[in-house]
Amino acid sequence: MVMKVNPAVVLTALIIAIVLAGGAMADKHRHFGKHQFNRGDHGNEATGEAAAWILGIANFPVLLSQLLKTADKVVPLKPASRDRLTRFNRLQKHHLMKLHYWLNPVAIVIAVSHWTLSHCRSTGLPEWGLGIMIAVGALGLVMKLKLAPVSMRKPVYRLHTNPISIPAVLLILLIGHSIVD
Repeated sequence: MVMKVNPAVVLTALIIAIVLAGGAMADKHRHFGKHQFNRGDHGNEATGEAAAWILGIANFPVLLSQLLKTADKVVPLKPASRDRLTRFNRLQKHHLMKLHYWLNPVAIVIAVSHWTLSHCRSTGLPEWGLGIMIAVGALGLVMKLKLAPVSMRKPVYRLHTNPISIPAVLLILLIGHSIVD
């Protein structure tokens, strides 16, 4: 019997674990002392802003595609208009998904450098957000390079393209950074 894994359930469990572990991570950071991570709570804002902007640009094609698909389902359109919308979506994905493939790894590298330059002692949520962002990016890399066995490609695709993953990362990062500020 093959057990099916529901990505929404896995991501919900991850979010709950992250929120519950946030307090424990914050307590852990208080024990570092003067010699490690004594840069305060603000850190290097330039790398954080750069990572956020690059992440936004990299995921714009995905957001646009989702908006176009939703508009196609929600708005009553004539068949000709629906066909034009579908062709535009294919065209934008064909040309703009290169941004997604190339800029997301760059954003992750910059986000990791942001984490090393600034460390939060009041909450662990930014670290958890970064961890989930790295995991989603790694799943995307596995998909793009076809590193997973054929039997695992569909679950990897479902986890990577789950509509909960990016809003969850953004929510965790926003909450974590608002606690820091």
